[in-house]
Amino acid sequence: MGERVYPRDTPPVSGEHPNLNPKPIIDSPPVSGGPYHRPTMSEDSSTSSKMSYPGYGGPQPGTYVVQVPKDQVYRVPPPENAHKYKLYTQRKPHRSRCRCCICATLAAILLLALLLVVAGGVFYLIYSPKAPSYSIESVQIKGVNLAKLAASSVAPTISPVFNVTVRTENSNGKIGVYYEQGSSVNIYHDGVNFCGGSSPAFYQPPKSVTVFSTELSGAGIVLSKSARDKLLTEQKKGQVPLEMDVEIPVKIEVSAVKTWTITVKVSCDVTVNALIENAKVVSWDCRIKKMEMFSASKNKKKS
Repeated sequence: MGERVYPRDTPPVSGEHPNLNPKPIIDSPPVSGGPYHRPTMSEDSSTSSKMSYPGYGGPQPGTYVVQVPKDQVYRVPPPENAHKYKLYTQRKPHRSRCRCCICATLAAILLLALLLVVAGGVFYLIYSPKAPSYSIESVQIKGVNLAKLAASSVAPTISPVFNVTVRTENSNGKIGVYYEQGSSVNIYHDGVNFCGGSSPAFYQPPKSVTVFSTELSGAGIVLSKSARDKLLTEQKKGQVPLEMDVEIPVKIEVSAVKTWTITVKVSCDVTVNALIENAKVVSWDCRIKKMEMFSASKNKKKS
């Protein structure tokens, strides 16, 4: 802290330590009004003007020069900013707590995701799940007489009935499959829905083969002349292509524990020699379009 310089004959303020040997700044007599005279604004102006000339001895009596070290400037906020300073200092811990809470939540989410990945990896290593495979064993078709359709002069309607036998194989050693109610099976030809229905509900244990049949029916299907001509041409060649789409809700059983319901979507391209009751399956190609927990499988056979 710098020294205060007191004018001659002026006592220090209470609490201040006076210099033992005070020296006046200038040996000029005090101005009018005595040693405690306070200069007026005009006097201050004249004094400042005098101080600007070289040779002037120093400040007038009654004037104090206070020197403050630079490191002590602005250490304490001014009174008008004390309230803002208090608010800012109180917000820092609150922000720190929020930041810590967010970091902890993100860390928990990352840890949970890591645990799920590790659990999934262990599950695949132990059980090695494989998707079931599907194949078309036979197709019987009723209600479609192409010869009669060709002789008709008006656009006829048909009511086909398909009886489809499907073979499914579960090659997993420790995983069973529950086929639930609520499935849908549809057969199309050239974008026209011929018939629809559902598949039965059953349980397929590990390392097993299940064969089931489902009856699909349609009514009032209108065929245009181009569609009839195309069917006749395909039947003469002995290759009538059909598309079968299947959606089945299933549950997976792993060590006596059932999972949630999973929707399995299977698409099969089936080719028969004719739309007759004793139709022969020329080729089929079945593939799983969607099934969680399992990798997609594809089963194909051509004549």
